[in-house]
Amino acid sequence: MGTGPLEGITVVDVSTAVAGAWVSSHLAEMGADVVLIEKVGTSDVMRRTGAIVGDQSGSWVQMHRNKRGMDLDIRNPKGREILLELVDSADVFVQNFRPGVAERLGIGYADLSAVNAGLVYLSVSGFGPDGPYAHQPVFDPIIQSLSGMADVQDGDYVKSAVVDKTAAMTGANAVLGALLARANGADGQHVEVNLLDSMLSWMWLDIFWNESVPDAPPTPTYQEWYNPWKTADGWVGAIWVTEAQYTRACEALCAPHLVGDPRFATRAARLQNAVEQRAVFGKLFGELTSAEVIEALQRADVPCAPVLRLAEVFDDPQVRHSGTVITHEHPTAGRIRTTRFPARFSETPTQLERLAPGKGEHTDEVLAELGRSPADIAMLRKDGIVA
Repeated sequence: MGTGPLEGITVVDVSTAVAGAWVSSHLAEMGADVVLIEKVGTSDVMRRTGAIVGDQSGSWVQMHRNKRGMDLDIRNPKGREILLELVDSADVFVQNFRPGVAERLGIGYADLSAVNAGLVYLSVSGFGPDGPYAHQPVFDPIIQSLSGMADVQDGDYVKSAVVDKTAAMTGANAVLGALLARANGADGQHVEVNLLDSMLSWMWLDIFWNESVPDAPPTPTYQEWYNPWKTADGWVGAIWVTEAQYTRACEALCAPHLVGDPRFATRAARLQNAVEQRAVFGKLFGELTSAEVIEALQRADVPCAPVLRLAEVFDDPQVRHSGTVITHEHPTAGRIRTTRFPARFSETPTQLERLAPGKGEHTDEVLAELGRSPADIAMLRKDGIVA
């Protein structure tokens, strides 16, 4: 497989949905050879999430590109044997079963590390391996509810799989850390990541800033004031952090009398009086069109941007200049659009090596690499071990 800083690293992924599978997505984007294993006869839920053409969904084409797809019944002893063969030469294994399931299937960390002592084994779960919630079913909105994220959205959910994706990025970073430790002489190891811990860690920086220093006077949080500004004809995003930016914003919005206003003249004052600042400046924004606001604030070098509709993002000048969105012809889905990997490496550049796999697309290819003959593969398929 291809190029990138993880070229030569092999990954076996038996996880489903997002929190586990998006870990291997990050690794695949950086050049790892990822074999994604799906159940025989059952499509992963993300194949059916979003707009769909054939067995490719709008979620699937982004999340599983650069991977090879294999259908394998790992609950069958013969299927487990094939999985162990894959693991024998792998660097990373990813699973997101409920705690205890992998062990019952004979593919827990103890089972696989006995086959490959250098294996980095990642378990992704909702709450960790034990505790009062450990064995409960869980999805992204449940963690948004428990973590307080829904509360800071005024009782609503973030309209994105923010928990799953946060846990996946945590998992990917943890895997890279374990691989680095192994390169420095450590053995393989079991890495455990759970959704609740990942989300709370992600939230703590700003959402819990009052709770972090409970003896300090509380400050209004982003929940109370961190929103786009309503203009006479739409919405814009604008923020001033430094005193110089604040001064220029006041002048650009034709309100120089606010420059010395003690309620807003320093960053500390603006944070403490954020709700009042919101009300005062909201009136100024409401008197101007979005175009007038953007022109004035850009001229004053104040951070700002229009609030774009999804369809408008594709034509944004910076998005187009950066080549962020890439278009391909998929053999079954037709025209697809995805984004390029956001990190750019000067010496080990990444690139798109494979489009997202069809169901079981690479089963025969992977089995052949394990030494299975066409007759062997045909028999495995007849017995329902692979598809």
